[in-house]
Amino acid sequence: MHNTNTKTVYRRLFLGTVSIAGLYFLYRVKIIFIPFILAFFIAYLLNPLVHYVENKKVPRGLAILLVYMVVFSVVTSIMVFGVPYIVEEFNRLGNVIPRLTTEIRGIITDIEGSYSRFKLPQGIRDVIDERIQQGEALLTSIIRAAADSLVKLFSYLLGLIIAPFFAFYMLKDAEQIKNSFILTIPRRYRSDVMAVLRDLDEIISGFLRGHVTISLIVGLMTGLGMYLVGVEFAFIIGLIAGIAELVPYLGPFITAVPAVSLALLVSQETALYAIIIILIVQQLENAVISPKILGKSLGLHPLVVIFALLAGGEIYGFAGILLAVPAAAALKVILRYIYLKLVDDKGAG
Repeated sequence: MHNTNTKTVYRRLFLGTVSIAGLYFLYRVKIIFIPFILAFFIAYLLNPLVHYVENKKVPRGLAILLVYMVVFSVVTSIMVFGVPYIVEEFNRLGNVIPRLTTEIRGIITDIEGSYSRFKLPQGIRDVIDERIQQGEALLTSIIRAAADSLVKLFSYLLGLIIAPFFAFYMLKDAEQIKNSFILTIPRRYRSDVMAVLRDLDEIISGFLRGHVTISLIVGLMTGLGMYLVGVEFAFIIGLIAGIAELVPYLGPFITAVPAVSLALLVSQETALYAIIIILIVQQLENAVISPKILGKSLGLHPLVVIFALLAGGEIYGFAGILLAVPAAAALKVILRYIYLKLVDDKGAG
């Protein structure tokens, strides 16, 4: 009996030491995991399309190749035609910022002229001018950083090239990888872990695939609407609207700031049209698009979502904002499952 306990202790020490050493090694070489992480997301996003083609009686290998051909054609077209245009638009927008701030100052002066009895004290005017200058500097830096980021993507070209090949094998051997992973889970915990993973998959897939699709639709609708009313940089506004849509509840406000500001360069009437377009698009998104694509929400109260967004932004910046909602939903699934297990165990005891 004593010998058995000693072996158990040694086994646990061995597994703990190997785990710690392995985690430390992975931390030291974390940079090489970027292609693998990207490959996982590619495989995860494309797997439903591969399943769809496979269900048409197409062999899985051929189904993957067909999906790859379509995706490769789209991505290549974007890289060849879209990226240079986007970079040029951002640079052009950066040159327009001073004219935009001048327009905003003019509007403030016009408001003072119309309501002279509410003339702003000089101190308040100084604060407003200072904030406008800070906003100008911030917008310029954001635009320059966005343009530079698009260019810097090419510095990660090797990882971007390798990742699709890794993703191909992940897709091809998805069932084998899944079964191998299941076998690594102790039998007594296997059903619990798989149940949690199924719930997490439903949450994450719903957010990633659903919200990416909604973001594309909202971005296209917003950009087209701005173009039709004559707003300059309509493409950039559509791009901002699509990205901002990934931020629940706050997305329309994020879009409204640059959209209305750039519309002011045309006229105040155009700015009003821009507001109307944003409202129409958001109503269509809330009433028609989201229910059709997402079906049901992530099950989080709006206050929880807003708190998660603020916390994610505070901890990890913009990436934290984008990942905050699915992370909060995943945490809710895990905590709920643990709570139910504890309650069941307590009841059973």
